[in-house]
Amino acid sequence: MSKRPKVTPVDLERPDPAVVKEAAAILAKGGLVAFPTDTVYGLGADVFNPDALSRVLEVKRRPHDKPIPVFIRRMEDVNEVARELSGAAWQLAERFWPGPLTLVLFATPQVPEAVTAGTGTVGIRIPKCRVVLDILATLRRPITGTSANRSGGGDPVTAAEVIKGIGNRCDLILDGGKVPGGIVSTVVDCTQAPFRIIREGAIPGEAIAALL
Repeated sequence: MSKRPKVTPVDLERPDPAVVKEAAAILAKGGLVAFPTDTVYGLGADVFNPDALSRVLEVKRRPHDKPIPVFIRRMEDVNEVARELSGAAWQLAERFWPGPLTLVLFATPQVPEAVTAGTGTVGIRIPKCRVVLDILATLRRPITGTSANRSGGGDPVTAAEVIKGIGNRCDLILDGGKVPGGIVSTVVDCTQAPFRIIREGAIPGEAIAALL
């Protein structure tokens, strides 16, 4: 019989510091935490912990040739996982971060191959969600920002959907109710010219094109 996951209620914009501290502690030890974001529920792991990344791939049944997106807390943290933002990429970040925009940039050498999937690039986003930002501030390391579901499955917008899909494989699920967004982030490849929209999500392609 599968174990039931630990589920803890959390306020999206005024999270209890004790809850944030517990989530960060689990991540620091290589654990997995599912949490609400401004788009869908995400599955967090320490980006620089190979064992934790292996668990993410296993839990999601995610192909090893598919990169894992990353959450950072502020613009200055880009350098931890990618080359510095410049030019049009910086314009996009200034306009849409924090928010549902993932920018694909060239990864720094220390980013594990499990994250880049051998592409040499990494997708980065600053979510507009206090819960995630507080966890990042406490942990002081980037975390994975992949959706908390089986690869190819429906994107979870409630903790109940996370529990149904991968719940017993997480160490902690933060239940913030139904997420306000419900639509995945828009992904823009900034490693080529002109930039290319890989996935259109919460931000319309027209808004990206207008800025560029």
